[in-house]
Parts: sequence; C-alpha cells; structure tokens
Amino acid sequence: MTSYREALKIVLEHVNTLEMEEKPLPECIGQVLAEDIYSDYSLPLTDTSGPDGYAVRSADIKGAGKNTPAILEIIEIVRAGVMPKNKVTAGTAIRIMTGSIVPEGADCVVRFEDTDEPANKSGPNINNPTKVKIFVDQKPGINLNQAGKNIKKGALLLTKGSTIGPTQYSVLTTIGKNRIKVHRRPVIAVISTGDELIEPGQPLTSGKAYDCNAGTVRALICHYGGITKICGIARDTKESLLTTIRKGLKADAIITSGGVSKGDYDLVRLILEKAGKVFLARINMGPGASFAFGEYHMQSNGKTRTVPVFGLSGPPAGCMINFETMVRPALLKMRGCTNTDHPLIEAIAEDAMSEKKQMEFVCWTDLKLVNGQYRVRFNMTSEKGPLFSLAKANSLTGIPVGREVKAGDKVRVMPLDW
Repeated sequence: MTSYREALKIVLEHVNTLEMEEKPLPECIGQVLAEDIYSDYSLPLTDTSGPDGYAVRSADIKGAGKNTPAILEIIEIVRAGVMPKNKVTAGTAIRIMTGSIVPEGADCVVRFEDTDEPANKSGPNINNPTKVKIFVDQKPGINLNQAGKNIKKGALLLTKGSTIGPTQYSVLTTIGKNRIKVHRRPVIAVISTGDELIEPGQPLTSGKAYDCNAGTVRALICHYGGITKICGIARDTKESLLTTIRKGLKADAIITSGGVSKGDYDLVRLILEKAGKVFLARINMGPGASFAFGEYHMQSNGKTRTVPVFGLSGPPAGCMINFETMVRPALLKMRGCTNTDHPLIEAIAEDAMSEKKQMEFVCWTDLKLVNGQYRVRFNMTSEKGPLFSLAKANSLTGIPVGREVKAGDKVRVMPLDW
C-alpha cells in the first residue's frame, strides 16, 4: 500500500493547472487569477476628505477649544464627485462630505462632531448656517486622504494564484478593472458504480442502497470551485462501466465511487489498466484505503489525450475522506491555486482513541473552541450510530499508525469548511 503523503505527491504530479481565459470580472468570482494585477492609477487622484465636516486652514483654528471656538464663514458646500468652486482663504471654511475633493487652500478637515453642527441631525442642516464654530485645534493633514495614499500607480495589487473573492473584487473594481485573466474552472465527471445502487426517491428494497455518493461528490466539487457532469450509475459489468466512463471523457477529470476494492465485481482498476494506466491501487490510510488513481488514454485527432481518474471508496465516510485528502488538492491545483495544503490546527483530545490501528486512521470528529483552546471529540458514534457522526462532524483528525490517543493529548486536526 502507498502512504498517504506519497499518494498525494503522485496525484499532484499527474494533474495540470488548466489554461487561462479572459472574462468579464463579474463572471470570475471564485476563480483564480492567471496574471499579476498592477494599478493603472494612483488613488485617490487628489486629496479627499475622510469624514463629513469642514475643510479649513489649520492656521485659522490654532488655539481653538470648547470655550474658545474659532468662528469661520461658510462659503460653499461640496459633495463627493463635485469639484469645489471656491478656494479656502483666511477666515473661511467649506462644508465638505466624505470622499469629496479637498478645496484649494484647505490643509485639514474638522469633523462635524467637533463643531456646532447639530448632533441629532439627519441629512442637511436645516438651519442653513452661514458661519461655523470650531472647537478643536488641528494640525495640517488631519482627516485628509492624501493623493496616492491608497495605492501608487504601477503598484502590484494582486498576484497570480489569488482567488477572486469579495475583497479582491472590491480592489479590482476600485482600480477600474472590468476584465481579467483567470484559470478555467475544472469540469469533473461523476460516476457511481454498483448493481445495488438506486436513485434517491425510489422505494428502498432489500439488498439495495441509495446512491448518496454522486450528490455528495457533486457538492464537494462545487464547493471547491469545479463544475460537475453527472454521468449516472455504472452497473457491475465491464461494458456498463466503460460506457459510463466514456460519457465523461470530455471532462478535465473523472471521479468514480465504489468498485475499487478486491472483489470480483470491483472493475474500475481493471478498466483503467486496459485503457490507460493505474498509478495507485490502495493507500495506507482508512477509512478509504480502497482508493485508486490513474489516467484514461483516449485518441483524439491523431493525438493521445489523458484524463485523470480518481477511484473513490464506496462507503460514504471513506468516499468523502478520499475527496478531502486526495481530490481537493488536485482540484485546487487544476484551478491555479498556489497553495493546495489543507489547513491544520492543534487541538486537545476530549476523549480517547484506545484502539491502535495498523494503518493511518482518519476520524470524523467534533471540533470546538473552548476558552481560546481548540478541543476535539472522537467518540460520537456511540450516541446514535456512524451515520450520526457524519452528520455532526466538522473536522477530520488523523491518528498515526499504532498510536493510542488519550484524553488530554494534543492532536492535529483538519477543520472542514463544508
């Protein structure tokens, strides 16, 4: 059997980052940048006001205080997006709103809160004041966003490999980008295998089981930024499996579930051996030790195209562990992500795992933060059964070969964000 780390290395060596595409920015959310992004502008272009207040000369309010206010004449009101018409001169102030261009002559902005502006007003000052009392002494530059403070022209804002999320979207639109280059989303074909499988919604009869893996794998692919192509259930014959696999050969990768153990009707590896190559037949980690990885070779226009194939374990617990530990990093690499490692945190075991396993063992666990310390619980199955532990689990905890975990031990945990 291949170790988990060696298996992951093999998988990542045989999947490629997908080509880039240029698209309108709104269509790129969740995709990964295929280029570095530099600013075409220095922002803001001119000095702007931070708060709502009054643009003044600091020299005119020197020594001002609550009992010794500086009284200035209001000569204009300026809002964001409008050029000031007047210059601030000695003894004058311009009423200014957040984001507005600071008028010539002013070197600071005094907040409304530091003036005689009504504290309970909403909207315009209905008194239409012609003078303002200022109760603070401010130095030049206070409450100003100076030109180029946010970003300088030519500065590197986002690097290749960054995922486009809300903050990245905000930055890109702030500098006026409306089209960018990103890596294409991977299209993944999904196949379930087994004569025993039926679609959810049909009556369940003896010997049959609902196909839960197809929907689960589909949800995981979507969660990690891929696009799914459901190819249906392949029955336990070479013909059925081969026919179903061929439906997915236009995809960037194929994921099967079931049919990868050592039984007479476990045919996934057999098909791959005949039509391509098998790199992994079993991993030294469970649940999900029955994991296969290979590639299917197909001829197209006189050229050989290889399609990666992930053969996941049939039982749902192992299937999901296979996906999270093996498929997830491959998907991230295909999408163009530079970091495919799974986040790990240290936690204190709340209970024990006394059985020593002959292979690395992965537990579905319940992770929580208590008084600033992460704590993890192993034994959830005793409450209502293994299915309950899946429903409640929010993390995976690996137990090294032959190790016994006692309550209070420190363990490394993979938090799950799904």
